[in-house]
Amino acid sequence: MGLSCPSSEGWGPLSPSRPVDFTTCFEHGVLVTGINVLFLVVAIVRLRTLKHAPLLPHTLVVGSLFWIKLSLAVATLAASVAELALATFAYPPVCAFTVSMWLQTAAAVVAVHLHYCEQLGNRIASTPLLLFWMATVLLALMRLRTAVSMDLVETQPAAVVANTLFMLAALATMTLECQPKPHGLYQLPDDDDDYVELKSPEDRANVFSRWTFTWLTPLLEQGLRKPLQMADVWDLSRQYQPDVATAEFQRNWQAEQKRPNPSLFRATMRTYGAAWMLGGFYKVVKDLAAILNPILLSRLIGFVSTYHTPAAEPIENGYFYAISMFVVASVQTLTFQQYWVQNQRVYIMLKMSYTTAIYRKTMVLSNDARQKYNVGSIVTHMSADSQRVADFAANFSHHLWSSPLQIVLALFLLYRTLGWTVYAGVLVMLISIPTSAQLSRSMRTLNKLLMGYRDQRMKIMDEVLSGIKIIKLYAWESSFIRRINEVRVKLELRTIRHYGLIQAVFSFVTTLVPFAVSFSTFGLYSLVDNVSHGPLTPQLVFVSLTLFNMLRFPLSFGPMVIPSVLEAMVSSRRIFDFLTAGEIDFAAIEREPYDRDAPSTTTDD
Repeated sequence: MGLSCPSSEGWGPLSPSRPVDFTTCFEHGVLVTGINVLFLVVAIVRLRTLKHAPLLPHTLVVGSLFWIKLSLAVATLAASVAELALATFAYPPVCAFTVSMWLQTAAAVVAVHLHYCEQLGNRIASTPLLLFWMATVLLALMRLRTAVSMDLVETQPAAVVANTLFMLAALATMTLECQPKPHGLYQLPDDDDDYVELKSPEDRANVFSRWTFTWLTPLLEQGLRKPLQMADVWDLSRQYQPDVATAEFQRNWQAEQKRPNPSLFRATMRTYGAAWMLGGFYKVVKDLAAILNPILLSRLIGFVSTYHTPAAEPIENGYFYAISMFVVASVQTLTFQQYWVQNQRVYIMLKMSYTTAIYRKTMVLSNDARQKYNVGSIVTHMSADSQRVADFAANFSHHLWSSPLQIVLALFLLYRTLGWTVYAGVLVMLISIPTSAQLSRSMRTLNKLLMGYRDQRMKIMDEVLSGIKIIKLYAWESSFIRRINEVRVKLELRTIRHYGLIQAVFSFVTTLVPFAVSFSTFGLYSLVDNVSHGPLTPQLVFVSLTLFNMLRFPLSFGPMVIPSVLEAMVSSRRIFDFLTAGEIDFAAIEREPYDRDAPSTTTDD
């Protein structure tokens, strides 16, 4: 049997009588219930984790700030109990209002206990508690606004006061939870490695500070006052240190080598797949937020254009559109910055892991493999190949799905805005795709030739440096200079010049396509249609231009993903071939302990 809704407005979700507001049943039965159930599940998992965590020193964590914070959490619980009692007397026992208040009270009880456990077992602010209190404050503010608009201040003053006290206590608790813990907790020495010294402010920052990068503010302020020195910069976090960052990849790659068909891609995804997918999540949120802006812009322009007419919308709608555009733009900025930072983490750690694996492989190459891989080719693997694969994983891989998604959503909104004339732009895009594909194939072929010429030049340079004494003795400098120049000038530079020419044509095509799409669509609409959606009013023009601007990046950057994919595949294959090359048979090596006092076996003639 489902929850009953005692309100005449029903479940909504939007209220039919109040502009820009949810129904009370939707607020209690869906929003409040959902947030509290989600917190209870997360809090139970977090409590099980803290149960096995070592306790922090009692003298450092238990202080006046902790007791004030705990008292405010108890005050929040008391206000929730008051709301529950009022709801129990006013409504049936199984309805949206009473059930949501029961869950809110249970969540407040768990929050008080979690505050105590987090204080004794965690050295940074609790992310589940901060997010819970933030969502709780926003929901309480929403409920307070609904109560004021429904004149419940006059009819149910006790419920409004209890909700207000609950919101204020939750806001104060969240504010105190954001405060940093005592500095001594970040430098706890422990011989059992229960704690790791938190040297970087990023490790000590709470979730809000990580979102807004405020943990960087002291360093930026110091750099404003004076030039930064190495002593001013903190040490790397433990997760970014080379030995820690590469250890997991080495384990996964060694396990992969034991399989019949080892795969470098599987070992990489097993190590950095979660971090890569987190960046993809930020990218999805950013793209969806970008799609909302044209919709809100259309609504805002429509609101302004009809404001002094009989068909005018309520003033609350205008405020809602304006505030929503600001919130959406803020979310888009925050998620894009998090997406970029997460991709840079993946880039640095992936390149570091590949470089370390190649270096370790160099130490154990067999004699046959050393004939195939000289110093120049190994350096190319460590620098160019590893960087190309890491650059694709961090900067291009997400655009394989993001660019088509943005194009489809933008074209759908354009179709709703301009009608069938948008197909003129689609036709221009379809014409540009084969051209971009052919240019990409040419760039791939030239890139493979360029890598081969580069390896050939590095091989000659290695021979020159290895036999420099003999070359100087027999005065062969001009002959070897001529050999190097033949590869560098006649082969490598000629290929680079050809590659640059094709890349310039490719850039011209990708830059021209968005302009051609918008020009053909607007021109065809003005000449042929101009009726189905009315004349080209400011609402149609500005919204369409916003959507065409959204198309500009995926149309110009999307085709660049194709050569990047091909280059990364070539480089990944080269790295895989090197990492699976023959190794020294260590079983044939006899290791004996070195005795400093043993007599020497060498004899002097």
